[in-house]
Amino acid sequence: MTTDTSKNPYKWIQKELETLDPYVDYENIYRLVTCYGTNDFINNLIYTLIFPNFVVWEWGARVVWREDGGKVFGSATARVEETQTKNDTWWWHGPSDPRTQKSVEIINQRHAYWNKRYPGDFAHNEDYVYTLAFSAVFMHRLRLRPGLSGVPEKVKIANYLFMTDMGKLFYSLTPDGSHVPLKDWPVDFDGLIAYCEIVENADKPGSDQGHMIASAIYEHFAFRWFSPPFRWLGRAISKSLSLPSTLATHRIQPPNPILKWLILTVSGWLLWLMEMFGPDPTVAFLPEWEQMPKDKMAERKKEQNGIDRRFSEYFAAMPQNQGMGCPFQMTMKMKN
Repeated sequence: MTTDTSKNPYKWIQKELETLDPYVDYENIYRLVTCYGTNDFINNLIYTLIFPNFVVWEWGARVVWREDGGKVFGSATARVEETQTKNDTWWWHGPSDPRTQKSVEIINQRHAYWNKRYPGDFAHNEDYVYTLAFSAVFMHRLRLRPGLSGVPEKVKIANYLFMTDMGKLFYSLTPDGSHVPLKDWPVDFDGLIAYCEIVENADKPGSDQGHMIASAIYEHFAFRWFSPPFRWLGRAISKSLSLPSTLATHRIQPPNPILKWLILTVSGWLLWLMEMFGPDPTVAFLPEWEQMPKDKMAERKKEQNGIDRRFSEYFAAMPQNQGMGCPFQMTMKMKN
């Protein structure tokens, strides 16, 4: 399936993209193709499809799960929102903006804090490069899975240059906390895909912590957005759109092949129909979130805290998780 939006007069994003130079306007291009048309459901789904890929190594999973499940267990919804708002800050403002630079430095400082507790776990250059590369090619590869065309060449160039600049804001950490600039950044968009595939196809033993993180993330998506009789569908949707290599590393049972095919087919056609016949979205998540009245924001946080309390109890009570404290030697601290 290919998408030709030139005949649709209300395809304002497409019209805007046609006027932009990817070598000069790559920040604006990235903003246009990533920041419009999302909502809490889509943001949660994207988080669910992305984050398990970043904890396939033991050291990455260890600093996220820690001893008590961390935020993926105790504050799952709040973690989704924190991740999305930080990412949207970067995608909306771009790496040249001081607000993005300040936000990234907060992440760097958080890594430095945890590096004192887990010395050496933030020293792996490939973690950072893979995360940035994966983010740059995510939508392109996601579109290919249900049979859609990938992103246009102009978007590929812009994505590559955008993430190249983002990579200059991060650094890995030696066990003693020294900063090390990132290296081995691929030379173009195709190189980013090749880098991701090398990492994904490499033999990775996985870890108990990684399994629990992925299990919690997939389960949280289903818990938050689907009623109990249909949580099986929520799990199937997220797993069908996830990388098979990631599921295998985390020892996550893949979805039924027929159900997976059906989900991919339906999602592909829905996206194609929306792109062909629907207007481009005009609302971006970050500006709306930033302009939300204080009372609405407080109500939103209260609702999220309630979801997180219920999810913690639900996840810890699942039969397959009853023995977590023994094999993992961890104590699941209930957040009340």
